[in-house]
Amino acid sequence: MRRTTILATLLLGMSMSGAAAARRCEINGIDVNPDNGATTAGKTGILKCYRDDGTLWQERELRDGTHIGLDRTTREDGSISERQVNANGNTEGVAREFYPGGQIKQEGRYENGSSIGLLKNFYPDGRPSALRFYAKAGSQAAAAIAYNRDGTLHDLRCADQSVMSEDRAYCGYGKPAEVDLIDASGRRTEHRTYRDGQSIAGESFDAQGRRRESFERTGKRVTIRKYFESGEVASQSVREDGFEVAASEWYMNGQLKQRLVREPVMDSPKSTVERFRDNGVLHVREEFVGTRSTREERFDEKGVRAEEYTYDDEGRPTRHRKFAPDGGVTLEEAFYPDGSRKLIKGEAAIAQ
Repeated sequence: MRRTTILATLLLGMSMSGAAAARRCEINGIDVNPDNGATTAGKTGILKCYRDDGTLWQERELRDGTHIGLDRTTREDGSISERQVNANGNTEGVAREFYPGGQIKQEGRYENGSSIGLLKNFYPDGRPSALRFYAKAGSQAAAAIAYNRDGTLHDLRCADQSVMSEDRAYCGYGKPAEVDLIDASGRRTEHRTYRDGQSIAGESFDAQGRRRESFERTGKRVTIRKYFESGEVASQSVREDGFEVAASEWYMNGQLKQRLVREPVMDSPKSTVERFRDNGVLHVREEFVGTRSTREERFDEKGVRAEEYTYDDEGRPTRHRKFAPDGGVTLEEAFYPDGSRKLIKGEAAIAQ
């Protein structure tokens, strides 16, 4: 009885959403009312429902009153969707959709409602619009190819090995392959190089065709760069095993703005950050453990060290020194947890 109720609810919901309601349903030549489960209970065959104008709308296979097997809908515009339904009410086996006129729109295989294997989508003229391969039911697509209407490549994701005939020209199995990704307007958005299914290099472009970002992959190291509109490098990030181990930024005049070097570990990595003036002269150098600053050095306009701070595990300053241009210490003072300080060298600390 529960399966009969599900079938009635499905048909009622579709009739309410359609432009024209089904007025008559039959199975094996006998009129039935899917809203009344008693009229379909125990019946086996194809339940057919028609519109007011007599055109076929829905076909549902019943087995002893339960909807299992064929599930086909013919819409008013002539498009058709068809699938097989299992005992759970989910799509099982091959499912297809057709455009008005009969051209295939989508075709794929399903396992208890989830895609498995190759799922194909097509434009009305028969050209493929998207291909996706699912290695396991319920998993994300292991590989995907999307096309524009003119057949140019719109997007690409490759598996470690070829999973469809169409991926062999793009994914670099056996030898590197280069591809351009094109948007719907015909503009090139990316250029990528693949080797054995892995993207090892690439560039992305803005609306004016200028290079916006790039990346290079060598083993476990990935280098990512961003660019100014002039084409000069604006920033660079280097990652190893997913950890950022180095990063740099530049001013628009080409001078180095900031540089980071970090240990490739997850817990409390040691790192050093250097910040520069726009003429390329070092301004500040700071050392960290995790996100905690442990030491900070400040430099004058000539790049000569002028000041230094050290910090404890709580981020509080523990020592402060000032330096003369020749490197000699002109001021040294110690800080205590309560905020007080002790002059070690120099009288300037008293006035601060």
